[in-house]
Amino acid sequence: MPEKLDYVSTLKPEIIEKAEKELSEDEHLRTQSIMALREWAKKQPHLQAMPLDAQFLLKYLRGCKYSMEKTKKKLDLTLTLRTALPEFFSGWDPLSPENQAALSLGGSLPLPGYDHQGRKVVLIRPGAYDPSKIKIEHIQRASFMVWELMGNEDEQMFITGMILIFDLTDYGMNHFTAMPLSTIKKLMPCWEDASPIRPKSMNYIHTPSIFNMVNNLMNTIMKDKMKQRMRVHADDMESLYKEVSKEVLPKEYGGDNMSLAELTAYWKKKCEDRRDFLIAQSQIKSDESKRPGRPKTSDELFGIEGSFRKLNVD
Repeated sequence: MPEKLDYVSTLKPEIIEKAEKELSEDEHLRTQSIMALREWAKKQPHLQAMPLDAQFLLKYLRGCKYSMEKTKKKLDLTLTLRTALPEFFSGWDPLSPENQAALSLGGSLPLPGYDHQGRKVVLIRPGAYDPSKIKIEHIQRASFMVWELMGNEDEQMFITGMILIFDLTDYGMNHFTAMPLSTIKKLMPCWEDASPIRPKSMNYIHTPSIFNMVNNLMNTIMKDKMKQRMRVHADDMESLYKEVSKEVLPKEYGGDNMSLAELTAYWKKKCEDRRDFLIAQSQIKSDESKRPGRPKTSDELFGIEGSFRKLNVD
């Protein structure tokens, strides 16, 4: 009889069926895979800060369609990047002045509910902040905190996937220059390689005149698989509705969901309410001083010279 896991499903029957059909997931595979990951993790001296609970490991197993090697690689990279990028993954106290200011802007807003295919929808507003008043690192840090909570509370999206909507309202040259190529190169592996969930489509609306320049830059570093998922709707909301269910969108976008102000307040309060969780999550990092072989370098990770050659942990 298989060992029982510390796992209680929050999934509806149709989502469980989808996991069985698309991931070949059943209780046996789930149990054996998690047990194998736990044994592997215990033997990795640099990954001792990694959570071993079923909920955490399942996110990565599902995101990698139960490929054990891909899952191990993604978990290792997740902790490695969190060590390499303290500007994004340290200082996760939602009550700090910088985080309060960033969270108040609503740059990343997961939308309640799901679209017609059961996918999670996340609204991203790159033009919602003033680069002369707040650092892009603080904006990105707040986004990672919101995503951490979403991933902790939403099991379904690791099976059904997600849709991203980039609203470029008010996005201008000042935003473009506030995020140098070196920063973009640091962020890309966080989203493309380390995240256990990849977007089914990335939808751009209210695109400004400089969008082509932004798009051309992103195309030089974005993987082909991600490029194929891009959809540019400009100001054509009817085009967006064909990709994303209208009813899941905020009121400002012709939908029936919460308003932007309500969503911003909701996620800010959620971060505050789960302060202890977020602070604890910011400690989930690799200890590069204990990595077998040699520590990862910024050149390897980002293809650029960072402020350090080796990623060392005090």
